[in-house]
Amino acid sequence: MRLAARIGRRRGRAAARLARGMLLFALALASGCAVPTRPPAPSQQGGRGLPVLPPVPTQRELDRDTLLTAMAACHLLRVSQARDASATDTAVLAALRQFGVTAEELADRVTALVSVAGGQGRALATAGEQACERLAADTGVQSRLALPQGRGEAQVSGTWVRYEGEITLGLTAELAAHLSKERAVGLIINSPGGNVYEARKLGRYLRAKGLSVAVDRVCASACIDVLAGGVARYITPGARIGIHQSSAPGNVGSHSTGQSYVAGSALYLREMGVDPEVALAAASVPPNRMYWFSTSEAIKTGLATRLIRGI
Repeated sequence: MRLAARIGRRRGRAAARLARGMLLFALALASGCAVPTRPPAPSQQGGRGLPVLPPVPTQRELDRDTLLTAMAACHLLRVSQARDASATDTAVLAALRQFGVTAEELADRVTALVSVAGGQGRALATAGEQACERLAADTGVQSRLALPQGRGEAQVSGTWVRYEGEITLGLTAELAAHLSKERAVGLIINSPGGNVYEARKLGRYLRAKGLSVAVDRVCASACIDVLAGGVARYITPGARIGIHQSSAPGNVGSHSTGQSYVAGSALYLREMGVDPEVALAAASVPPNRMYWFSTSEAIKTGLATRLIRGI
């Protein structure tokens, strides 16, 4: 009985060492550092006293091992961001389909990484972010949080950061620091609009971090690009969501460049899972007027995913 227990402990320690090695390898790959290697010890003596070395993994085997570790690191990042064990990344899902990786293989690698993830802190998060970027490049699928249908709607509880005011350049960096410090689950924003470039930058940041967005007063013009970035997008009964033509940059003066500007808005909304027709509707409303969405319209177009009483 004691012998069996010792064997079990040895196997557990061996698995932990293997998992730690995989994590360090992933971190090294993510940071661009070389992975230190040690020559394998001779396993036995050959006919002329030469060591017989264990077989070297083929490039194909190494690539698959690296792929599995990247998938596991990216998956764990999204789980931690969403605080939901059912969360993953769209690039991970694409890799499962494209490279013939089974769910069991991925689960085994995730389990191995989890066993050594404690205490890794920001280094593990950085490795996950870079693993997601690598998978996006390998699969051709944009990396972003993925949740099963109907999930992600229960994140109303928790810490929320509130911002009220115009969307100005530099706002993303300011709010990112605050959201991270507070370990917030989402952003409550009420804004008349502002800089479109900054609004989309903030929206993409919120989506990449798996954060939600809520509006309980007014979100209009460029503010809807921030709202669209939320994984879950909440509005209260008194919230007002408004659209109109954005004030285009100075270099957008011709008909063709104006069309490109509208197309860019539509592509951004589609990227966020919102009906791109919203961009076309906005383009038909003069800048000095505002079209206010009804609650049903906001939910139907995807600008909002859920009506809540308050937050």
